Amino acid sequence: MIASFSHSIEKGSQPNTPFWAWCTILLYHTLVSPLIELLIMAALSTAAPSDDNTKALSVSSSSMAPEAHAGPSSAARASDLVLSIDNGKFMTLQTSNLVVEADQSFAAKPTTVCGIPFGSKAHSSTRSIPLYNVLWAECKDSILEITFAEPSGGHKLRPAQITVNVSSNDDASISTWVDALFQRAYGRAKRQKRAKVLVNPHAGPGGALGKWHQDAEPLFKAARMAIDMQTTTHSGEAIGITRDINIDDFDTIIACSGDGLPHEIFNGLGKRPDAGRALAKIAVSQIPCGSGNGMACTLYGSAYVSEAALGIIKGVDTPIDLVSLTQGTERTLSFLSQCVGMMAEADLGTEHLRWMGGARFHVGVLMRLLKKKSYPCDMALKVETADKAAIKKAYKQHVRRQKSEPGQVAESLELPPLKYGTVNDVLPEEGWERIKYDNMGTFFCGNMTTMAADTVFFPAAAADDGLMDLVTFDSDVPLVTALGIMDNIGDNGTFFDHPLVKYRKITAFRFTPRDQDDGYISIDGEKIPFAPFQAEVHSKLGRVYALDGQYVCGGPRGWKEV
Repeated sequence: MIASFSHSIEKGSQPNTPFWAWCTILLYHTLVSPLIELLIMAALSTAAPSDDNTKALSVSSSSMAPEAHAGPSSAARASDLVLSIDNGKFMTLQTSNLVVEADQSFAAKPTTVCGIPFGSKAHSSTRSIPLYNVLWAECKDSILEITFAEPSGGHKLRPAQITVNVSSNDDASISTWVDALFQRAYGRAKRQKRAKVLVNPHAGPGGALGKWHQDAEPLFKAARMAIDMQTTTHSGEAIGITRDINIDDFDTIIACSGDGLPHEIFNGLGKRPDAGRALAKIAVSQIPCGSGNGMACTLYGSAYVSEAALGIIKGVDTPIDLVSLTQGTERTLSFLSQCVGMMAEADLGTEHLRWMGGARFHVGVLMRLLKKKSYPCDMALKVETADKAAIKKAYKQHVRRQKSEPGQVAESLELPPLKYGTVNDVLPEEGWERIKYDNMGTFFCGNMTTMAADTVFFPAAAADDGLMDLVTFDSDVPLVTALGIMDNIGDNGTFFDHPLVKYRKITAFRFTPRDQDDGYISIDGEKIPFAPFQAEVHSKLGRVYALDGQYVCGGPRGWKEV
């Protein structure tokens, strides 16, 4: 509306524009136009038909709008399971939705504008609940209670219950129906996950503890998860906690934080004597409370707390590649990204702007683009492919293989050996591409697709393809062009296909800074010394929970047609 009003003023900004014209424009945009939009939205929200074939993997699709009558008298699918409930009404278990007929007390309040109800279905007592949102079901003394995550506005979800009398059904039918409900609601996801929860109260803009108690914990409890929560007090504490934890007591360790705490968790597991087994058994999860939250965005498709919590509840055990990084005599595990140059400075150089949340990254990028700063370096890359069409084709083949052959993890007690040695070793002459890069603007290597909300930097990244995705671009790109490239990062196709963006699939690299006394190197958003470092990927070394067992990004544009 603001943009439209500004446009109208611009069009009407003539010297002879009469005063009454300004008043008419202002009245239209402040009163008439919003009222028309409300009327249209109200009519559409009550008249839109239900579609059971619509996937409910996205929480945004899980609205609780009333639906048309869906009892046995409607055309039923062969897969539908019907249960009789109170007063001759029915509850139907569809492929993706639970459809409930109920008394008027259960019906949603009609949509109104200025007190006037809209929509012919405003008083319908039939409702549809996406099975993705169903958390639990329990029947006792012929009373069936179903708990689900109900949208409550602002990307928030709250536990809600439906309680119905099913005494008109025999016990075997009720048991079969409830079992089918669980199977369709959870699929391959484990129910009643056992979670160790670590909360960093100082993550990002702050408030992580409150977000946990208000927006995540109620959903976990409603899903009957076993929870052991602990707050962290200082940086690095989670490494010791996870190094010493009894991994047989938990299925997942959940970080309520930004991406720094998951980094510590992976490295704590990696420092155990049984590191290989621990990393293969424990799924690392994230409740997004930081500035970036790349892990939650990649795995659950959301940077909102309750949506991510539901993603963890319904997440499927998924093996992921991890990266070993060596610098000096230290070996570190990385799960998200390794970055030098403009993007590293935009992250680590804006720590004083944490109060801005994710917006600080945009401010940091803009400041660096204006400077056109170069970061000279020497790169050695173990490149598998640098052709974007070939990358799309390989992505397509991997997705097909992943669906037909779910990833299996070969457990070993220790971390895998370093195939290419450390940064202190001499690199082999063959198989490595050596580059003197004087005008380097950004060196960004990723293991996940999304670095922050709406920032899909690596659309071709896959959870377990055994490869790292490397993006580089030059520092001397014209400002307008550079701004256009950065503006398209959230677009899976425009950014990936841009000719000035180099996109490679690699298995290892060595990075050596040059002509700089100091600078920023970011590993999973954490700063390490400004010195040479080397990295190599380990296929399926770690474990996470992901929706449908894969990243939600959807791949680079056009990969299905390749």
